[in-house]
Amino acid sequence: MISTNKPLLENFKLIDAHIHFWNVNSLHYPWLITVPELNKSFELNEFYKETKQVQIDKLIFIQAECLPELYVKEIEYIQELAALDPRIVAIIPYFPLEAKDAKSLLEKLTENTLIKGIRRLEEEPITLYGNTAFMDNFPLLAEFNLTFDLGIKAHQLNAAIQLVDKFPHQKFILDHAGKPPIKFKEINNWKSQIKALSSNPNVYCKLSGLITESDLINWKAEDLKPYVDYLLEMFGTNRIAFGSDWPVVTLGATYQTWLSCAFELCDHLNSSELQQIFYQNALDFYQLES
Repeated sequence: MISTNKPLLENFKLIDAHIHFWNVNSLHYPWLITVPELNKSFELNEFYKETKQVQIDKLIFIQAECLPELYVKEIEYIQELAALDPRIVAIIPYFPLEAKDAKSLLEKLTENTLIKGIRRLEEEPITLYGNTAFMDNFPLLAEFNLTFDLGIKAHQLNAAIQLVDKFPHQKFILDHAGKPPIKFKEINNWKSQIKALSSNPNVYCKLSGLITESDLINWKAEDLKPYVDYLLEMFGTNRIAFGSDWPVVTLGATYQTWLSCAFELCDHLNSSELQQIFYQNALDFYQLES
């Protein structure tokens, strides 16, 4: 793995555009059963221990895949955390956009000023984007000035392209760069799909989740470099936002190791370009105050 001794920029502002918190005692997260290393609570105390050497200005919480019917409770839980740590400036929750009463639910949801968008994971074997009610209600996101986080895997990128093509003026952000198959060193199909997605100026991309798509034990920054270089080529430095994907990232690296790695992969950029990726782009996309 890379060295973590490389100094980060002095007086550098940082937004983490993709972070999770969860409490397994109060909410139920079915997916954690398959990941025993993560099947415990990760809350502010754990986060503080993990990031005690990192200066972070703002945090954007992304839904942590609790049971869908508990999404309101998850929002309330994160609000409680935000009251304790005001760096939590945005919540991107699950939301049942296909519900018959989606509009009235959104009216109530957006009374909470921390809500800046929603995230839904693509579904299999039947695509979520083929759900008639979901698609009929999708324009509500723009009506309520909400963003959409694309939670998809590499083999689902074509579905994301089709969704973006149907709603070209909606603001989208691709989580974890579409989870490219880095471990298998496959890149060509991913490249062509990223090129198609990035052609829409309303689509952003998160520099996050790459280590967990690599060899968790033996990954190197060099393994990630071709993918990051292509993201920079396609999205530019003005549509990429750094995210830690903590605590999932801890399956393969510490928070600081991933942050240092991300800086290393971008070290050919100038300071203003770095500030875009690690701060400004998240502000702009989620419409946050500086």
